[in-house]
Amino acid sequence: MEPIIRNYRDHYSPGNAARLINMNDNPPTTTLSYSHIHPGETSSHHIHPWEHEVFVIKGSGTLVCDGVNYPVKAGDAIYIPPNVDHYTLNDGGEGDIERIEINPLLSSRSGGAKNNGGTGTGRPPVIKNLADLDTSPGAARPVLTAEDGARHYVLAHRGMADGEVSPNHIHEGEHLAYFLEGGCILTCDGKEYTVSEGDAILVPPNTEHEWSRSAGPVANWLVFNPVRN
Repeated sequence: MEPIIRNYRDHYSPGNAARLINMNDNPPTTTLSYSHIHPGETSSHHIHPWEHEVFVIKGSGTLVCDGVNYPVKAGDAIYIPPNVDHYTLNDGGEGDIERIEINPLLSSRSGGAKNNGGTGTGRPPVIKNLADLDTSPGAARPVLTAEDGARHYVLAHRGMADGEVSPNHIHEGEHLAYFLEGGCILTCDGKEYTVSEGDAILVPPNTEHEWSRSAGPVANWLVFNPVRN
């Protein structure tokens, strides 16, 4: 099966989130969107019964969860538990916050959060910065896992050096990926696709695939997998 590959540059317009992997793509587990928060502005202030994960690509600010402030910055992977009142304020003085947000299908099937906050459980978010983790080239490194509370999907980081090739493999669950830096060749069922920085990629379930490096700098990307994998 062919992967879905979309770059945010082809879909983002100021003031609107780019829904790079959406319900029309029939994703098995999650959707993925790319958005900006301008200086002095906030993301939507809401509470909902599903968790989601956010990755900050650029910028810094304050994540507010049930009235408690948590500083966030570029490189942060954030797990926000369900039933927590939350929003992100861009008060970091570093220009726009650029981020991706990943939600389980329940979010879209329910029509999304339709409220402006409320009383939450008080559970704190989990925030991990890639700079504090092992992101050297090699196998996927876990970032946000079921131990952190993830119920639907987990997050790993993958780095690949020039000339490296991942094992050709197949599994029942899908891969949802977002490229942070560099690029590589993704081969699905024998067909090659070039992927690069800013690409969101959905590799369908039961698709034989591998990642391989062409000449250039090290590639870095995030991989979201269903918890069952």
